Amino acid sequence: MITFSFEGTSHGEGYHGKICGLPKGFAFSARYVEKQLALRKKGVGRSDRQQFADKVIFKNAVGDEVKGESVEFFLPNARVETRGEITAVRSGHSDVTGRARFPHMSVRQIAEIASARNSVCYVVLGAICKQLLEKQGIFTFHYTQRIGGVSSKNKYVFGKSEQQPHFEQLHCPCRYATSLMLEKIKKAKAEGNSLGGIAVAGAVGVPMGVGEILPYASRLDAQIAANLVGIPSVKGIVFGSGEKLADMDGVSAHDRLTVQDGEIVYAENKCGGIVGGVSNGRDILCRLFVKPVPTVKGVETVDCVTLQSVVQHTERADVCVVPNVGVIAENILAYVIANQMLRQKLL
Repeated sequence: MITFSFEGTSHGEGYHGKICGLPKGFAFSARYVEKQLALRKKGVGRSDRQQFADKVIFKNAVGDEVKGESVEFFLPNARVETRGEITAVRSGHSDVTGRARFPHMSVRQIAEIASARNSVCYVVLGAICKQLLEKQGIFTFHYTQRIGGVSSKNKYVFGKSEQQPHFEQLHCPCRYATSLMLEKIKKAKAEGNSLGGIAVAGAVGVPMGVGEILPYASRLDAQIAANLVGIPSVKGIVFGSGEKLADMDGVSAHDRLTVQDGEIVYAENKCGGIVGGVSNGRDILCRLFVKPVPTVKGVETVDCVTLQSVVQHTERADVCVVPNVGVIAENILAYVIANQMLRQKLL
């Protein structure tokens, strides 16, 4: 079983982390990890802070190779700065709820620990687990399905969609939708606004039988949901056909079974690759509903000191993070699957 811990703040020196429980003898590439960090950071709609590359330092690394059942790392922040207190609190951040939970802390302190910047640690963890899974022919992926109400008209095809020249811009498989999304993002940026959308995370090559039936919290889809909904800005998750299943009858909602090479297999995948908490051998597919980034201009709020009506605090922020949420989700998904397979001694 993999255990994971980290500490650090958004504008402090950086993040220190430790990962334990990796398989004995397993070695991974630090450059591979940094490529995933680069995907998390770059993209249209990101703030100017994202121009600085993330460089992760692994303890006991030998060149590019890192080996050990326990791994420690440090990921420095490119910008180290002390920022002023926040009193014009923001409803979409942890400003108010964080103070209710930690009354001894200031809003600025809460903002520092709650920042989505800490997702770099989860990407480091996931990028290591991705390499572990890939040795077994299991690959995780992500793509953008919707931004600002504009949806992709093309289906994503693993290993092919990424080769399209436009895919790098917003990680969307549809060229036409990408162009409309870019226009929407440009307009939102000019207006000091932000956009949300839908990111899809998935995995191919997961064998049938990964997961648990009981207790409910240990089911594979429950584990995935718990970890992915925790990503900042993610407000919902559905698997497979998701909400469409609610409007179907029992005959049409469930996947047809067939026989292939002497084995019973699923011929369809409306369930998103998981049945009864256990993988069914088809691609695992989940859609994440991503709200707009809450730091926008001109929104009325309350000053937490004077209790007077004011314009909410604003600072450097992203306009749209849907593609980047997809990167984070893909890596966390790799961690969930790898951890469950290690529990079952399948890796």
